Amino acid sequence: MQGIWTVIPTIFNNDDQINIKQMTKLIEHQIKSKVNGIVLNGTTSEVSTLSHDEKTCIYLNIAYIYKNSIPIMIGVGGNNTDEIIESIDECKNVTDYIMLTVPYYNKPSQEGLIAHFTYIANKFKNTKFVIYNIPGRSAINLEVDSLIEIINKSPNIIGIKEASGNISQIKDTINRTNISVMSGDDALFLPSMVLGCKGIISVVSNIVPINMIEIYNKCVSNDYNNALIKYNSIEHIIKTCFVTSNPVPLKIILHKLGLTNFSNVRLPLVLPKNQSIINEINNCVEKIISNKENHNI
Repeated sequence: MQGIWTVIPTIFNNDDQINIKQMTKLIEHQIKSKVNGIVLNGTTSEVSTLSHDEKTCIYLNIAYIYKNSIPIMIGVGGNNTDEIIESIDECKNVTDYIMLTVPYYNKPSQEGLIAHFTYIANKFKNTKFVIYNIPGRSAINLEVDSLIEIINKSPNIIGIKEASGNISQIKDTINRTNISVMSGDDALFLPSMVLGCKGIISVVSNIVPINMIEIYNKCVSNDYNNALIKYNSIEHIIKTCFVTSNPVPLKIILHKLGLTNFSNVRLPLVLPKNQSIINEINNCVEKIISNKENHNI
């Protein structure tokens, strides 16, 4: 597993129903841009607000349609191990990888995390898993020693989306494991590649997939100077996408660029009312539009 993987946002109509057609439009844009894969039901997809039936709808109407067109990863998070197993059983046949998030809220010990991940992975020995480490959302960090023990017990865990924001931990994970370490933070994409990450599971590639691919290719070729130049050209987009809770800015930008017809988010997320945030998003969009050629829009 390597390269640019884009987390697809779930698009909602004005009546709050999922718009599959709009989501397929985004996926077609990713396929045309030749990203390495897509992720459904991730954080950017507002997965925590999706009902069981809605998740199933996405499995059947998107993953099934595109499973032979582009590699697919489906996020299966939560803090109830048995429910996670039920969810994996439903979607394992329409995806290439399952992304397992570090459990949130119940704050398990490192021993609990080891038991949780190995129990799930060993239930589905023919399924490939990627762990998602994001302590900023889960309130617990999966330590490298624990990850190593999990990998040793579960060889079908083949990668990790590392979103700890800790460069030292990212480096340690790369140096001490033989799995695919993927950056989980667009802002740290370039330094993570310098350290040896295999790619990124990205938010920003929804907007500028070709630019992200170019940065990746430059890094793979050890052309870090030109990778930095290309990264700097989209840094304003990266910053704007996280000026408030993801995926709020992303959805607004996609809508303003005409890539989707809706920018709706679900409670507890809301569209911004803070004028400085609105201005930053608008300025970002104007900058993208005025420089469409370099942003490959």
